[in-house]
Amino acid sequence: MKKIILIFLLSFLVKIQAQEIKSYTWDAVPNFEKIPEEYKKLPAVILFDKRWVHTRINTNMYGFAKFKMEHFAVKINEASEITKYNKVTADDNNTIRDTKDFHARVIKPNGDVKVLAESQIVNSDIKNVKSIAFEGVEKGDILEYYFIVKENPTSNGMEIYQKDAPVLHAEFTLTDSGSAASKVFASDNFKDNHIKNKNFFTADNITPLVNEKNSKKFKNLVKVLYLITGTPQAMVTKQWSSFFKDYIKFKPYAFNNNEVKKLISNLDLKDKSTDEKITILDEYIKSHFDTYSKGESLQPDVKILDGKGKLRYQDYMYLYKYALETLKIPHEIIANEDRFIGELDDEMMTFYEFIDFNYYIRETNKYIFPGKPYSPYGNPAYEFQDTKSKGYNSAKKENTTIFVPIISSDFTKNDTESIVTLADDLSKATIEKKISNTGYTGQLLRYTYNDLANNEEKKELTDMVKSLSMDDIDVKLLDHTVENLEFKNNYTNVPFVINSKVETVQSFTEKAGNLLMVNLGKVIGNQSNLYQENTRKTDIDLKYAREFHSKIVFNIPKGYQVDHYEDLVIDKVMKYDENKNCEFKSTVQIIDNQVIITIDEKYKAINYPKEVYQEYRKVFNASADFSKASIVLKPKNKK
Repeated sequence: MKKIILIFLLSFLVKIQAQEIKSYTWDAVPNFEKIPEEYKKLPAVILFDKRWVHTRINTNMYGFAKFKMEHFAVKINEASEITKYNKVTADDNNTIRDTKDFHARVIKPNGDVKVLAESQIVNSDIKNVKSIAFEGVEKGDILEYYFIVKENPTSNGMEIYQKDAPVLHAEFTLTDSGSAASKVFASDNFKDNHIKNKNFFTADNITPLVNEKNSKKFKNLVKVLYLITGTPQAMVTKQWSSFFKDYIKFKPYAFNNNEVKKLISNLDLKDKSTDEKITILDEYIKSHFDTYSKGESLQPDVKILDGKGKLRYQDYMYLYKYALETLKIPHEIIANEDRFIGELDDEMMTFYEFIDFNYYIRETNKYIFPGKPYSPYGNPAYEFQDTKSKGYNSAKKENTTIFVPIISSDFTKNDTESIVTLADDLSKATIEKKISNTGYTGQLLRYTYNDLANNEEKKELTDMVKSLSMDDIDVKLLDHTVENLEFKNNYTNVPFVINSKVETVQSFTEKAGNLLMVNLGKVIGNQSNLYQENTRKTDIDLKYAREFHSKIVFNIPKGYQVDHYEDLVIDKVMKYDENKNCEFKSTVQIIDNQVIITIDEKYKAINYPKEVYQEYRKVFNASADFSKASIVLKPKNKK
């Protein structure tokens, strides 16, 4: 009898908690916070943005469900903003089962309220999803709506609050009933209000989203992430200590451990150092196997010993795991997160979609990246630099923490040598260019070139070479060759080299009287700039530290001499930290009938604080200034 009563009470509580979100409604009389003076002239201001997620997981008649409520209000200050906000769809994430409620109204500047009729709330193109369109919206109106949908439960979720308009007030509520358990990870802007039986977070005055170059855009977004599990015990399995133990139990699809042992034997790794063993293994795997594309059907035709077939990401993980165990090389499985996306939580694995799993070899202080076909065993992948990785040593059965280093700028170099010769008509030019890349850029270009070279359609390969040669000018590719294309060159950082010969399609020169201006600056290619960004809201974050070194040799046409070249001489150095500074320096020499230009550009760090933005900006813009510069020629004096 006690058990029956307990089950009845539990079912009753589950129903009551689920009904709470489904009975949500707005205030009959709209009441909004006062808009601050600094926002009154903005095109739109979001008055509030409230969201509530309730997950019900139970084995009785109420089953599994997720309910979500969104309540939103925006003040339209400029007519140009109407189209951004006047159409609303309840949801489009393919998990929705039903739209339980949908209401919308327009509040006029004089206080009049116009509630949209039920007939104006219609089915969208997506099954079970409703949508509305506000009609007759004018400048000064407030648009307000809320909807409640029923969805299939998901293991995690994300709510982004930051938009291109300020948000005066934001709320996020997370509740659950039955056996469900949940946890919230909110941006620092949010305050945890600790309401009983609710995760309730609020934030005020969320500033508009700023789209800045070289910024951790996603990581910097004001957002809320949350986890949902079927039981409180399941939440415990997401703790790093438990998660890794379960992770290593998965089995590969394409092979077994005995096949991997035979492969190790065939590779003849006896009497080799740890570095040599892993390098040979890594090169074999990266050079022989292709990766399944997302959604591609699996085919049981992998031949590990022959190096043929396709593998899933999980298969790569286990191929390395079995091999490292066979070779008795101590290793740690590590979880990494792209620093532009977020940071790993210290306690648990949160969003599986954001995390990469790799291997760390403590003996050599090097990394293996099973899921990155362009990354060799060695330095960390560029997106994981300056991050904290969570690891697990399966031999010692202990968790570890690895602090991933920043790789110096001299690892990733772009060196170019260009010879520029004008045509007889002094209009077009032929450019012979040697492009040499090492480090992260070299790895990516080597992989991309190989991939495109294997396609039947060669246009993409031609476009790639043209873009690398002269991406700011329309050119005809006359010829090209490559050097050091094999994957093995990644291990010793041998440069990937493209030798190209192109001919400009459009004029490369301009005439002004008897003077001839030659656009030599364009030879370095298209350069992005920060001309329009005068202020900075976020720190500057680069993919990797790198260097650019260029040499341009211009053959002076017969009958001409140099009049001036001062625009091509630039010297900009950041005043910050000698070990982290960035700089741009170009020099010009005239030797016999040639103009020889040298350019050195360095970015020694991957992060610069926004406080030194103006110093960074002057260096960053220097390359764009150079790309617009010309050398001026004049006819030689006749004797």
